[in-house]
Amino acid sequence: MKAEESKLTSVFADSKTYEIPRYQRPYSWTESNAYELINDMFEAFENSENEYFIGSIITIEIEKDKKFEIVDGQQRLTTLTIILAKLRDLIIGDAAKNELQKRILPINVFTETPETPRLLVRQQDQYFFKKHILMGESLKDSTDLSETQLKFINNSEIINKYLKNIDEKTLMKFSNYLLEHVYVVYVKTDSFQSAYRLFNVLNARGLSLSNADLIKNKLFDITKEDYHLDILEEKWNEFEEIVPISNHDVFLSHHRTSLKGDKQSQVLHKEFEVYLNKYSGTSIGFIEDIIRSAKNYRRITSTEFEDNRVRRFISSLSKVSHDEWIPPLLCFMNNKIKDLDLATFIQYLDKITYQSWVRRLGKTQRNTVYYNVINLINKEASGADILNKIKEYKNNEEFISFISGDLYGTQYAAAVLLRIEQEMQDLSVNKIFEGTISVEHILPQKLNNQYWKERFTEEEHKNFIHKLGNLTLLSGRKNSSAQNYDFDKKKDAYNKKNKNVSFDMTKEVCDVKDWTKNIIEKRQQELVNKVAEIWALD
Repeated sequence: MKAEESKLTSVFADSKTYEIPRYQRPYSWTESNAYELINDMFEAFENSENEYFIGSIITIEIEKDKKFEIVDGQQRLTTLTIILAKLRDLIIGDAAKNELQKRILPINVFTETPETPRLLVRQQDQYFFKKHILMGESLKDSTDLSETQLKFINNSEIINKYLKNIDEKTLMKFSNYLLEHVYVVYVKTDSFQSAYRLFNVLNARGLSLSNADLIKNKLFDITKEDYHLDILEEKWNEFEEIVPISNHDVFLSHHRTSLKGDKQSQVLHKEFEVYLNKYSGTSIGFIEDIIRSAKNYRRITSTEFEDNRVRRFISSLSKVSHDEWIPPLLCFMNNKIKDLDLATFIQYLDKITYQSWVRRLGKTQRNTVYYNVINLINKEASGADILNKIKEYKNNEEFISFISGDLYGTQYAAAVLLRIEQEMQDLSVNKIFEGTISVEHILPQKLNNQYWKERFTEEEHKNFIHKLGNLTLLSGRKNSSAQNYDFDKKKDAYNKKNKNVSFDMTKEVCDVKDWTKNIIEKRQQELVNKVAEIWALD
């Protein structure tokens, strides 16, 4: 291994090309990362700093002094390439423009055709990167871009915005400064094994590598044959298309729990390394299992189900303040239980999840039922045994007691009301609620208006104010237009709000002539009964 200080003019020398290896993560720098790099270097230029270091680049030397794989520094090197491309686009003078061009994509002077780029990004992005970054061709439509391609374009636009108002003379001086005064620590290694060790050492020293990065790295390390490496790369790319890169660790954590049915005992990538041991010599079986699970995870998170019952339950569960219900559902979908259909299973999962949430159980108590269910599914237990295990953890009485009490201000108030709203429709209708939704007091929180003083004592007001029977839903933020007005004025405000998002429960409130103690008591009992019908476990 050899390490030395190198100017960017040496890094982007005519003889050198760089390739992002298969085990590396995709380009993931955000717009703020790109802005910070260009801004820091330009400030160093303005301050006339003779040497400005921007970190390290670690490579595997494939062909002596010519071809290198990037172990660490991909994000920085790619962004530097985008900066040089933008400087080329903005500078008019041919000599400077051609000098920058050859640093990123040499052009054959005889045929006027592009040669091999200095930086080869991942294979699936190479054509896009070459066309829209290295050759500077404008993009007409960004609708179907991948997550990585969007980052190329967004960061290119941020850099363009930073540079476009700077005069050409300054841009040329800045270009020279980048090449002659900006330095990296350039490290060369000679093997994949060295790269793998460095990758893990860097992570141990604080480099922000995700668990998914390290699992992917391990997969390529245990896969020995070139043929299998090609398949592995193809399948990992398929995985990235199914689950966004930014969500990989979340998915892998859920997938791990769906396999193990217990609490995580060590860092995620280490647990997967133990699981990987059964795939001796190849990791293809492992990644195929990941892809199958990832497809089910996407169905869950995107509510991709034809059955409206299932969609309704998923919509309900997605409003819960935790996502611990995902692993048992993922486990069920990955395994299939012959005598238990998905709609029934997820209905029971929804019931026990809401009971635990409303009863304010701690994480350990909540997860106990999920772990037991996962273990039964993985042991191929009968559907009846699985449902009976869920029932063991019910407490209908305590659940209904919480629902019957003061609901307003709880984490679950809006979720409960939205589910009641959904249940007011038949199964052919599946309402999707977007935007801001407010929980509204019908009898207002302050007993100021004469209308309310005539109908409620201070004690009755205190008793009814936060109960389910006195709450409804409105679109938009908290309803300042209704405030503490009388009931007729409040109904006028509700009708105006309801034009944007139509809530049937609010329409029913508007159909009531007078809002009284008896009306609230009756509505309270009806809604509590509806909640019991939805979530009680018999």
